[in-house]
Amino acid sequence: IKKISKEIADNALAALGAKPVPSNAYEVVFSNTALATLFSAFQNIFSADAVQKNTSLLKGKLNEKIGSDLVTIVDDPFMKKSASSRSFDDEGVATKYKELIKDGVLKTYLHNLVTAKKDGVQSTGNVFGGSVSAVNLKMESGQSSLGDMIQSMDEGIYITDVQGAHAGANAVSGDFSLQASGYYIKDGKQVRPVALITVAGNFIEMLKDITMVANDAKMTYYGVTAPSIKVKSMPVSGS
Repeated sequence: IKKISKEIADNALAALGAKPVPSNAYEVVFSNTALATLFSAFQNIFSADAVQKNTSLLKGKLNEKIGSDLVTIVDDPFMKKSASSRSFDDEGVATKYKELIKDGVLKTYLHNLVTAKKDGVQSTGNVFGGSVSAVNLKMESGQSSLGDMIQSMDEGIYITDVQGAHAGANAVSGDFSLQASGYYIKDGKQVRPVALITVAGNFIEMLKDITMVANDAKMTYYGVTAPSIKVKSMPVSGS
């Protein structure tokens, strides 16, 4: 409790006097919670049902390179301390650990019995509440620390919070535009708090442009576990 309380208080004090930065393309570091929020808006793109209905940007990309070598995203139905973890889905199919993206390559979609029959594969055990979804979506941690990523930035934005993910993200095109807040970084140092900015991009392009992945993966109430990441360049709109 003390650790969480101190973190909340420190973040609140550090955000005092936050203001926008000039519009430009910046190096961007997403905190683990900010990335999880963004990922939550794109969870459905892995659904084979969405793919077959042409409502997923991953249609036709199976076994293609869609991200950096640093990107591995899994569905882990046996994750400890997750209320979602389970051994069977709603169709009675056994769940299993699966790599959705391995070293940047899309390996599988998530199937129910119907979509699996259409594609000539086996169900992956991912039917819950009538829809096809991951049990516990997780991007694997990397080798860097958050401090390493910030110190590696010449000029950039460390984004700690994004808002409007579900309204500002398009699962078909992969485009997103989200209000964000965080800190302006110059020469590897945190200079000042930033607010009232908009970060925009494309989900696939962002995955390809990831240059560092931190070792701080965190589980969130979105059902997504994510680490902090560094993206080499993204457009940021501010003042």
